[in-house]
Amino acid sequence: MHHQDDAAYFRRREIQELATAEKIANPLAKRLHWEMAQQYAMRARWSEDTPGARGHYYKKNRKQLLTD
Repeated sequence: MHHQDDAAYFRRREIQELATAEKIANPLAKRLHWEMAQQYAMRARWSEDTPGARGHYYKKNRKQLLTD
């Protein structure tokens, strides 16, 4: 997968987990789904922030980024 595809996937999973957490009455299960949503949100942010997600910008400015 590409980083943007990964980020989109993780965002969808985050939304699904939050929706599931809203529907569940059991507090422990609710917390589990909420924590999973937080993990997916973190992975989505990481996928968006990695150099591969920036693609062309990273390739174009690679030399400058490596010397900084």
